[in-house]
Amino acid sequence: MRRKFLTGALCALVAAAPLGAAAQKTIAIASFGEHPTLNQARDGFKAELGRLGYREGQDVVYSFGHGNFNPALLPQILAQQEAKDPILLLTITTPVTQAARTIIKNPKLPIVFAAVSDPVRAGLVPSWDHGSDRMVGASNFQDLEGVLRFAKELLPNAKSVGLPFNPGEANDVAQADGMKAAAAKLGLEVKAVPVDSLGDIGPRVQSLRGVDFIYLLNSNLLMPAHPAVASAAAQINTPLISANPDPVLNHSALASFTVSYPKIGAAAARLADQLLKGMKPSELANYKPAYADHEPKVSAKQLAKFNLRLPQSLAACNCVVN
Repeated sequence: MRRKFLTGALCALVAAAPLGAAAQKTIAIASFGEHPTLNQARDGFKAELGRLGYREGQDVVYSFGHGNFNPALLPQILAQQEAKDPILLLTITTPVTQAARTIIKNPKLPIVFAAVSDPVRAGLVPSWDHGSDRMVGASNFQDLEGVLRFAKELLPNAKSVGLPFNPGEANDVAQADGMKAAAAKLGLEVKAVPVDSLGDIGPRVQSLRGVDFIYLLNSNLLMPAHPAVASAAAQINTPLISANPDPVLNHSALASFTVSYPKIGAAAARLADQLLKGMKPSELANYKPAYADHEPKVSAKQLAKFNLRLPQSLAACNCVVN
């Protein structure tokens, strides 16, 4: 009788245990570093998966690691995440995604990327319309023609744009080429200068003296160092327009016309959902932001500094930071 009682009690306890705890699966996330913009992509990913029914703490748990913007740490970070035996890996930025392609040993582990500017040029996927056999994802590639149209709204007399970029990174080169093509359509001259290391930022940006504005693109080298870029631009009294809103929020840049990183994360989550339901990466299209996925920000202090007025076309934008 006692044995039957204990067996019955054990069954009752098992039945009463939360099913979610037993069914929890790990989703691993590897990022290049801790940065407000990259964190928005991560958080947008998690929020959208939650909306799709993957309840954090019940159905899934997240394991997060980052490389502190040091490429040498990426193999270690990715190996640690793979060791968690995840059902899916999210990689944030091009360097992390490129490293994952060689570091991740499990060929059956689905990989979704986010904030990769040009996954085709980076050799990650064969085309925008299809993922590879291992990965698919959401790009943060700016609508560069849209960016320049926005810049000309603010600076109608602009004839030239300065463009610092890292020639050693495929993303930067792709954006620089795209900027030149977009500028040609709008009658703008692009003066591009290579920046190979953080120590080059000051002199290279200051070499752009004479251009009408400088554009800070989405660069894994330059964007984390945006205070140095903004400082160098200020020393030559040249407006800075950024692919990231952070310099606008602290009034070190005139404006930004940026892709919404929460939307990038959400797009990556929708792709992840399809992979977890059995689709193959090669059967899915990569997400490329549209013009409508961009958001303007304008610094009131920088408008005053350069004696500019907000154009009437942006009067209702609700985008001025005071």
